Amino acid sequence: MARMNMIGAAIAAAAIVAGCCDDSKCKDEVCVSVDGAVLTRSQIDADVDLVLKAEGENIPADQLEDAKKHIAKQLAQQFLVQNILAKKATELGYTTTDEDVAEKSAQFAETVKDRPEGPKTLEEAAALSPLGKDRAMAQIRDGIAIDKMIRGEVIAKDTTDYAVRANDIISRIVAENEKALTDEAALAKITALKADLDAAGEEGKAAKFAELASANSDCPSGKKGGDLGEFTRGMMVREFEDVAFSQDVGAVSGPVKTQFGYHLIYTTGKTHAVEATDDAPASPEKVVASHILIRTGKPQEVPELSQVVEFLRGNANREKINDFMINLVRAAKIETSEDFKSLIPPPEEEDVPVPAGEPVDSSAE
Repeated sequence: MARMNMIGAAIAAAAIVAGCCDDSKCKDEVCVSVDGAVLTRSQIDADVDLVLKAEGENIPADQLEDAKKHIAKQLAQQFLVQNILAKKATELGYTTTDEDVAEKSAQFAETVKDRPEGPKTLEEAAALSPLGKDRAMAQIRDGIAIDKMIRGEVIAKDTTDYAVRANDIISRIVAENEKALTDEAALAKITALKADLDAAGEEGKAAKFAELASANSDCPSGKKGGDLGEFTRGMMVREFEDVAFSQDVGAVSGPVKTQFGYHLIYTTGKTHAVEATDDAPASPEKVVASHILIRTGKPQEVPELSQVVEFLRGNANREKINDFMINLVRAAKIETSEDFKSLIPPPEEEDVPVPAGEPVDSSAE
């Protein structure tokens, strides 16, 4: 069912029936030409009028001209995509039978059976289209063939085993749940860590703090011994920064409660604020600190493996369908008038690698 919904969303982007103009219509300006199919200015204007006739009363008068341009661009885009997809489906041998339409009609009837108002059959729904019942039904037939093509050429060829990734996600949720202590348990744990730290004495404080942070902190900074680096006011949550800025250098706080849980805060350096001079701008007060975080919070619900697999497959297939459609559009021979140039996709660009950076430490922010 999830797959059908996904495919339906892809087809919805191509909702207008493909068409070619006859000799008389081809005498006016060609707005879109795709692999021999032509959409002229008069055809677009006529369809815009039909849409406005159905929806125009909902459009404020001062927005009417912009609405016409927007509708025209949508119609042109739908014409372009529909032609490309329908042509490719035909080339690959995907067709729509009367049995397919009957099945689609049954699905529609099942969907609307509990709705007291509105169309009860697919034909009744098609009759409500601003562009007319015949064109809407032709669109539905094209959509069924395109649907078959996407399932056959994209979804059916996805042989990825998503169970490995799904299990990894579930394992991480379980691991996070194990860390999600009650408020009472978190306070008891952070208090015990403070006692261990105090027992180390002043000389062993720095090394002991880093050791305890590495072994116990639920913040990514624990991998660096709890070090948060230098920061100014406004970069951390209020409760955290009030303690970090107010205590002396070398001091370790008692348990500090924030929205993330309980912290031990170790202030290791301070830079006083500097007023602006003719030669240099003002500089705010800064603090260097480390912390140990023990998170509090409610455990997340652990999803079923099948749910995570379907979620991952759905995301992957949406990307694959999008790539499939974009590649078809890029391969098509498209010409447009100047006002529809934006419909032509740019050529595929090489992926630019993004340099890896340090993960953002949000636990104390």
